[in-house]
Parts: sequence; structure tokens; C-alpha cells
Amino acid sequence: MTLVTHVLSIPLEPRDARGATKLRASLDAMCAEDATLGVEVGPVNEIILKGISESQLEWVVGHLQRQPDLSFKVGLPEVQYRETITRAVDWTYTHKQPDPSQYAVLRLQLVPLARGCGIETEIRCPSDEIPEHIPLPEFQRAIDAGVHAACRTGIVDGFPLTDLQVIVLDAGWTDSDSTAEAFEIAARLGLREALPRARPWLLEPMMVVVTLTPEEFLSDVIADFGHRRGKMQGLAMHGSIASVTALVPFANLAGYENDLRALTQRRGAATMAFDHYGEVPPRLEGEDSQPLAMRV
Repeated sequence: MTLVTHVLSIPLEPRDARGATKLRASLDAMCAEDATLGVEVGPVNEIILKGISESQLEWVVGHLQRQPDLSFKVGLPEVQYRETITRAVDWTYTHKQPDPSQYAVLRLQLVPLARGCGIETEIRCPSDEIPEHIPLPEFQRAIDAGVHAACRTGIVDGFPLTDLQVIVLDAGWTDSDSTAEAFEIAARLGLREALPRARPWLLEPMMVVVTLTPEEFLSDVIADFGHRRGKMQGLAMHGSIASVTALVPFANLAGYENDLRALTQRRGAATMAFDHYGEVPPRLEGEDSQPLAMRV
């Protein structure tokens, strides 16, 4: 089964809990028919609608707004960025809590991974350094839970973390105060403390865009891709029709279909699909020590 990558989200805010229930039921029915849609619960009665393109979410919102029994506000769309780390870090964290008494020490190594690898954890410390009273599978589950909890919200701009490995190199414990819960907390807080030292960076969804255009508008279409930070991937001619393939940051594709119609006198057409997450470039050339939107 192919996992769907949602690159755009829109918050929908019904008037009250009853309205949220009705809206959620309608969205669940639409998601059952279209596997590329996603729904997430937001704050209070807010519902987050996720999708794979701007036109898709515009159509869904328009369809919902035409239903007389649904009433909701539509928020601003948000591109679904990700965050990652760009250098390895070795960090030791001690969790001590007096009431209830808890104690756990973890030496963690954070390692950047290739794009698309997700989150990985590994226990690499000798078996005699793992608490004897905590079975290894339970210890592993605690580390996994703490790491994944820490990765739900990044520190650059609050987006989920991806493409990093967390290795447990050493562990400290006591018989009385070191529990699986204590190690889960140590993994979560230790990772959060180490992240700023691992040169966190923002990742943006990159889309493959295939555009068909009459040859007379080809230069304008290619120039437009350049303005959108697009990189040409291919060009083919089919008689008088050109097929242009480009890799473009999704954040720069807002309104693309309407702009393409204007560029080609309504004779152009395009399709797009998610390709991968790539690093957002620095604001200025040479600013390689600080990522875009870095707020730590």
C-alpha cells in the first residue's frame, strides 16, 4: 500500500460541537471515497482538512459549503513542511524527579538520515547497561515512544521531524527509581534538549509538475517555472504541443493552474504529484548556518 503525503492543509471551524460532529461525518464519508484526503482534529471544534493539491481542497471546501446543514469558517491554507537535522550530535540527559521518585540517564546519538527514511531508533549500549528489572522489549518500546513523541513537533517552525536516527549508547539507572516510564521521559526530553545542537532545518514538499502548452507559449511557461524556484527535468514535443516537466517547491505553486491559463490563453494544462521533501534554501546565499524560519 502506498502512503499518501499530504502537502496542504486547511482549518475548518464549525460554530459548535454539534456542527463539528456533522462536518466530521461528511468529511469521513469523503475520505472513504478518496484515500488522498485526510482529516485531523484541531483545537476546540476545529477540524484540519489535508490533501495533495490546492485544487483538490478548494473543490472539497466548495462542496461542503453547498450543503445547507453545514456551517463553518475556512482558515488560511498551510503548506505541510517537515523538519530534520543536518549534523550528528552526542548528548547525555539525566531525568530526576522527586515525587514520584524517578531516575533515568540516557546517552543519545542523533544521526541525520537520507530523505524518506523517517524516524529510527536503535539500542546500541551493552546488555548489562540496560536495567535488569526492565525487559529489553519494554525498554525498546519506552525509547520508541519517547522519541516519536518528541518528533511530533519540531523546533524550527513546529512541523513534524523526519529522517533522523536516535541511538542509545549508554543508560544509567537504579533498581528502585528507574522505570520504563522514566526512560520514556528521558528519551523525549533528552531528544528535545539535543535537537538545537543538531542543526535543525526546514524541509519543503517538492512536486513534479508536467505542463502541456502550445509551442508559442513555451518560453513563458519555462520562465514561470524559474520564478517559482523550479528546476527543469525534461522537455518533449508532440507536434505543436510541448510537454514540460519540472521539479517545483509546493509553496511556490499557489494559483499555478489559473496562472497557466492566463499565460497560455487557456490552452495549457498541468498535473502535479508529490516527489520528495527537500531542504528549504537559506534566505541569502552564504547563509548556510541558519535555516529559513529558524526560531530557537
